[in-house]
Amino acid sequence: MYNNKKINAGFTLIEIAVVLVIIGVLIGSFIGTFTDRIDTTRRANTQQELEEIKRVLMAFAFSRPNPFLPCPDTDIPPDGDENRAGGVCTAAGAVGVLPWKTIGVGYDDAWGTRYSYWVNDNYANDPAGFLLTTGDNAGSARIDTRIGNATEEILDNAVAVIFSRGKNGLGGIGVDGVNRDVIPAVGNNHDDENENVDGDTLFYSRAETEEGAAVAGGIYDDILVWINSFELKAKMVEAGVLP
Repeated sequence: MYNNKKINAGFTLIEIAVVLVIIGVLIGSFIGTFTDRIDTTRRANTQQELEEIKRVLMAFAFSRPNPFLPCPDTDIPPDGDENRAGGVCTAAGAVGVLPWKTIGVGYDDAWGTRYSYWVNDNYANDPAGFLLTTGDNAGSARIDTRIGNATEEILDNAVAVIFSRGKNGLGGIGVDGVNRDVIPAVGNNHDDENENVDGDTLFYSRAETEEGAAVAGGIYDDILVWINSFELKAKMVEAGVLP
């Protein structure tokens, strides 16, 4: 005689464990992808704002009787005003903070770090201003990049450089006025980030590399834009500011 019994089929502990592992992997993958998308969006937004700041800097020059660019804000903590005395920048050649009050723009990147700013003093003199005959290379910055292990020059006549310290924020100043962690010394895998703040006229603009990457120039996530002398003068002529 056939005994019809109702069989209660349940999950074993092993099956439950497998399901939990799969769920964990899926969640981890989603979180990783989501985080990457947030970082990509932040970099894109910061790049866009830097381009807007570049336009405002040139408009600032347009609006002067004799065109000149603003000086960096080198106060500690920064107050948003350019540091100028006797018509010239008080900290010649220094990388400071973007003088956001002076030019009326946003003051921090997507990670809450104030934008950094450098200017060629020959293009920041007030009231003399700059002319079409003002030297294109004297006192200007060189922008280099890296292709593999090779260094390649992009241009050598940048008269202003504006940049974000990127996600790691190293060497920057937060909107709360507190200094971020310093950039590790030269030779400690952050050489190109150091080059952007060491007080000379060489800057690096290149692809982002993450922590742990063993590449020429080291870990890098700065985001740079610049104004070169020719485009600035061309805009001045176009606006009728320079003859």
